[in-house]
Amino acid sequence: DEMRYALRGYEYAVDNTREVADKCSVTIAFGERHLPGFTAPDGMDNFDYLKKLSEDGLKRKMPKADDGARERLNMELEIIRNMDFTDYFLIVWDFVAFAHRNGIFVGPGRGSGAASLVAYSLDITDVDPLLYDLPFERFLNPERVSMPDFDIDFCIERRQEVIDYVV
Repeated sequence: DEMRYALRGYEYAVDNTREVADKCSVTIAFGERHLPGFTAPDGMDNFDYLKKLSEDGLKRKMPKADDGARERLNMELEIIRNMDFTDYFLIVWDFVAFAHRNGIFVGPGRGSGAASLVAYSLDITDVDPLLYDLPFERFLNPERVSMPDFDIDFCIERRQEVIDYVV
């Protein structure tokens, strides 16, 4: 009744709003992650696909990678898998790869995401975390409950193309 009084002369708007609200039903589970899924090609397991992309990228970017680099990559991959962020990495890789394929400038990466060798191997970032001794745990840490995020900059003139691709 307060709304009908406050919107005298527009009672139809209150009635229409109530009608729409009565037709809506949604339950949001708080405290849970709600991320889209990723589908790897050829029925491949998503983690196996992420691992292959990462290993291939490491070989391409660091052809003389030593055992320490490979161990670091595997350690990061295990943390990513155990914390259930495989699809997140694949989704970010996918839209950054779209930008690269289409000549859309992508920034080199900034923030804690630049500490990930997996992100570097996937060309999500251009910062070699081993060269700068950046700890992965700063980006993704089993002790941390908050979700990691990549700070990615796209060319302002063509950013909408990336947004449209993501949608």
